[in-house]
This record gives sequence, C-alpha cells and structure tokens, in this order.
Amino acid sequence: MIRPIRLSATLLFLFVLSLASHASGTSAQSQKGVGPLNARAAVLIDAATGTLLYAKNPNLVLPPASLTKLVTLHLVMEEIRYGRLSESEIIDIDKRDCSPYIPYGSSIMYLQPGMKVSVKDLMLGAAVVSGNDAAFALARRVAGSNEAFAEKMNAAMKEMGFKDMHFVEPSGLSEQNLVSAYEFAQFCRIYLLRHPDVIAELHSVPSIAFPRPEHAVPGFTPPGNTIQYNKNTMLFKYDGCDGLKTGYIIEVGYNLAVTARREGTRFIAVTLGGMSTPKANGITHRTADGTALLDWAFANFATVAPDPGPAPVVRTWFGQSKTVTLRASDTLAVTVPEEKRASVKVEVNAPEAIDAPVKAGQKLGEVVYTSGNEVLRRVDLVAENDVTVAGFFQRLKDTFAKFFTGLFRAKNRPATATAKA
Repeated sequence: MIRPIRLSATLLFLFVLSLASHASGTSAQSQKGVGPLNARAAVLIDAATGTLLYAKNPNLVLPPASLTKLVTLHLVMEEIRYGRLSESEIIDIDKRDCSPYIPYGSSIMYLQPGMKVSVKDLMLGAAVVSGNDAAFALARRVAGSNEAFAEKMNAAMKEMGFKDMHFVEPSGLSEQNLVSAYEFAQFCRIYLLRHPDVIAELHSVPSIAFPRPEHAVPGFTPPGNTIQYNKNTMLFKYDGCDGLKTGYIIEVGYNLAVTARREGTRFIAVTLGGMSTPKANGITHRTADGTALLDWAFANFATVAPDPGPAPVVRTWFGQSKTVTLRASDTLAVTVPEEKRASVKVEVNAPEAIDAPVKAGQKLGEVVYTSGNEVLRRVDLVAENDVTVAGFFQRLKDTFAKFFTGLFRAKNRPATATAKA
C-alpha cells in the first residue's frame, strides 16, 4: 500500500496553494441543490482531498470570532510536537488572562488568578467551551503575550500560503482578526491532517469538569465538579459530527467550522456571518446552515480510495543507494459524485529507473484516478529520501550495468506496429 508522505509543515501547507485557484470558478456550479443559506459566506470541502464542493462568497474576508481558537490550538500542538511544551505542564494563571480583563459575557472556562492548570485542561477549555481565558493563558505560555503570539499565528498562516488570514490576538474577541471561508476550510483540513488525534482528544469531547477541587486558590473554592458543555451543539444533533468549533461576536455574527464523517467520507463546512432573523436566532440559523451543507454533501458525494498497491521502488543509477521508495504527496483518495463511486479506477505511473542525484520530495511519478475516460485526480509520487551521487568506481560500474541492461531490454522488446494516418 502506498502511504502518504509525512510532509514537513512547510510542504504540507503549500499544498493548499494548488487549490486556491479553483475557489472562485467552482462556486456557481456548486450552489445547486443546497438551498439558500443564512450565512454571508460558506464553503464545503471534502476533508480527504480538499475538493471544493460548495462556495458562497468564498473569498469574502470576515472576522472568524472563536474559530480563531483552532489556529491557536494548532500552534500549541506544534509546540508540543517539537518538544517545547507538554500537555502535562502546569501553568500558573496570570490575572491578565481572567475576568475582568476578558469582556463580560464572553465565553470563559472560569480561570482564576493563581490557579495551577495543565496545558491539556487549557486546550480542552479552548476547544470545548471556547474559553477566551484559556486561549490567553496558552498564548502567554507559548509567546509571552497575546501580541507576540499573534505574530506567530500570522507567520504560520504566511508559511501555509494563506493570504486572507490575519490575527491580532488568540481568542477571536477582536474584529480585527480576519479570514475567508475558503482559506479557513482549507486550514481546517490541514489542521486535521497535521493533528489526526485532535478530533477524539479535543473537539468531540461533549463536556469538561472545570474548575475542580484541586483548582482552589485563596478567595475561590470550586463548588465541587462544575460541568461545562461543548458549545458546538451539532455534536449532539447531527449524525457523524465530531467537531470542530463555533464562534460569535457582534461585529460579524454567527460562525461555524463543522466536520462530520460517515462510512469513510468526511466533509468540512465553514460558514461566516450568520445573523438572527424574525424567524429564528442566529444559533438556529447556524445549525441549519451546517446541517444543509453536510446533508447535501453526504447525499451527493463520496470519498473513494481504491488500493493502488505496494509503494513503487525505483532503481537508481550512479547513486550511493541502489533504490529509492516513492510515497504519495497527499491523501490517496478522490472525491466523486455518488453515481461514479463504483466506476473509479486507479493507476500508478512510475519510472523503472532514474539517475542520481535524487532529492527527497522530488516528483518521480503519479497516482491517477479515472472514471471511464475522465481523469478525476492526480497525486504526485515523490522520493522518500535523498540519493546522493556515488563515488567514481560505483558510477563506472553502473555505467556498464545500465548500458547492458538497456541493451538486453531493447533486444527482448516486442516489435510494435506503426500507426497509419
């Protein structure tokens, strides 16, 4: 089985650039069948392939509100990945990360100055109950301040190739944080690929117990175990939903980044700028929009992943290694309309041999998905590792071996007919 390559952060993030050019061109066709949405902007993609299935004002730039916390959590998990932070680390809560420094009525996990709270509890507080205090505490631990953390957020977005995403703080309270629905949906895809355990460990968690008795500080004693429930009500209402995040500030309205998985197919929907109406409040409209997009996706599309077989091994001439193994540059799957599911075929194209040097990540072949005569998707096959040029004697040896190998193949190659006009 060909396995997707474990890309560096930079290479994985750059993949989104290849999708950006399709954002505007797909919207008109993909609107059919969903019906009117309350949100000002909306995007629906397949999580496996990033294929854009629906778009309404996909490039309209709006404040993400608490969807911002997904970017904050991404940076925190990157710190953990590289050993600069641990989920078990205990953080001393600063008074600047607590009420009244956080606006009255906004979402908090009820941190108190002087509390000692684990990084994992703070991550759950940010993901499950959308705690602005949790986002502030995490940002202060990683970067020293909200402002310095925002600089890290923007650097990460730039590295990913996103042009419409900009942040001034880590919680989403500021209307100066900005994203587009298309780029944020693609960010969510990368977020799930980069952190495959985040759904189970954070976003599908229905509730947290916080504060607990051990979080008592002078002047504050928790009243037993306080249960706080996930702000994403679609977790409890929509079959297959297991994330991701809701958001609201008055400057933009009601936002949603939602994902659901059924029978091996996962979709991601992002809606921005939902509003209350005389018929229903904004939360009801937000849920209805997310439900309509996911219902339409599951009714009409599927992710198909036929087995392409073992990973190709290519002979390398003149190299210090005699072979190089190829890996896929992205998820080996294709998004298709339901009626084409059974007709999808996969073909692996790779050379038998290549001359050194070879660079890790260099394209050497591709996996092609087709339905009849239609090419549905191509996924590059790239070198898993570097192959440097060998010394003089090995190169001389390979010169003779390559010559006689080619001669033998030419001698035994069957004659081919010449096409006539």
